[in-house]
Amino acid sequence: MNASSPASSAAAPAAAARLIHRAQAPAGPAPAAALLEPAMAGAIGEAAAPVSLTLDYGAPLVAGEAVTVESWVERGTRTLVFVHGRVLKGDGALAATGSAVFRRLDAAAPA
Repeated sequence: MNASSPASSAAAPAAAARLIHRAQAPAGPAPAAALLEPAMAGAIGEAAAPVSLTLDYGAPLVAGEAVTVESWVERGTRTLVFVHGRVLKGDGALAATGSAVFRRLDAAAPA
C-alpha cells in the first residue's frame, strides 16, 4: 500500500490503510518506542523482524496517559517492508512519529 509520509502535524496521511488502536502510555524512558514498534509490526500482517527503527519525538508522554497509536505500510519488497506510525495524545497533539524497516521472515512472501 502506498501512503504519503506523515507531516509534522496531527493530520492523518491521505488514502492510507491504517491500523489504529487506543492504549495507555507505559512507564519507562521511551514510551513512544514501546508503543510504536509493536504497532508497526502489527500493521504488516505477517511474521517480520525489525531491521531499523527511527523515532521523532513531539509532545512528551506521561505514564498512564491515554493515546492513539496509528501505523501503516508504506511499501514492501520481496524481503523488506517499510512502515510508518505515530502516537497521538488524547488532545490530538503529536507525541511521536516513527518509521521502520522489517525483514519478512518468509522471504517467499509476495511483495
